[in-house]
Amino acid sequence: MGRGLINGAGGWLAAWAVGGTLAFGQAAQPPAAPRQAQDASQPAPVAAGTDVETLLKRWEEQSTKLKTLDVTIFRTDVIPAWDEIEYYEGRAIFKSPNLAFIDFKKIKQDDGKKPVKKADDSWDSTHEERIVCTGSEVWQYKSDTTQIFIFPLEKDQAEKAIEEGPLPFLFNMKAEEAKQRYQIGLVATKDDKTYGVNIKPKLDVDKESFSQAFVQLDRRYMLPIRIVLISPDGKSRKDFQLDPVKPNAAVKDENFQGKEFPKWKVVRNPAGEDRPRNAPPASAARPAPAQSAPRR
Repeated sequence: MGRGLINGAGGWLAAWAVGGTLAFGQAAQPPAAPRQAQDASQPAPVAAGTDVETLLKRWEEQSTKLKTLDVTIFRTDVIPAWDEIEYYEGRAIFKSPNLAFIDFKKIKQDDGKKPVKKADDSWDSTHEERIVCTGSEVWQYKSDTTQIFIFPLEKDQAEKAIEEGPLPFLFNMKAEEAKQRYQIGLVATKDDKTYGVNIKPKLDVDKESFSQAFVQLDRRYMLPIRIVLISPDGKSRKDFQLDPVKPNAAVKDENFQGKEFPKWKVVRNPAGEDRPRNAPPASAARPAPAQSAPRR
């Protein structure tokens, strides 16, 4: 969870954490349990109240039942230094123990900086970035430069790449590890269907990734429906709203295969150290034409 690896693939993992301050608003409806996921989607016992210790145990118990997770994302980036707010739509697919597909498209904005929809009510967006963890490598696709960066993973790093990636706290939750690495508290939400969890890193290596995080958990299924990451300097944030969340949905293994694209430059990183330096921030990206969608 949460901690970015210092070198290699960890460079981009840590770079996703950006910040600000936030109070939880109205939560989305709890995710529906798909028919093919009855075991993992059985509701956890719901108590009238809870404490951190109980919540973490229940969260871990439900997380251990997850074999796959398929999540649709609406992401808001707040960047006060540039007086900007940006919007993204995305998809994240995970498969235990160490496979991941994460894809984001930047949503166009009107003159009032509101996100724009097309006539069919879908978002008007273009591809921004894709990350694929194959279990032995991380493939990062940057649409603004039409480049693919390939970072090798050591045997013991593959699962960490999922737990510590751009969507921490979503997959493979481990209670004891969380207590060792974070200060964890409960915060109020505006409904009785979710728990609010406030997370602050204890370790310097985690503080390099984020200064604070908020996770909104559905009370029945103990699955995050919202994750907010605050930057190390506390001045900007990424707000991931997750809906729908599909535990143990059927997914295809080809989603987790790194693939080269025609005319895209491939930059391999056998040393696991070089990350594209001086890369433009997401707000400066010029999206490339959309690539194929993930396969369920």
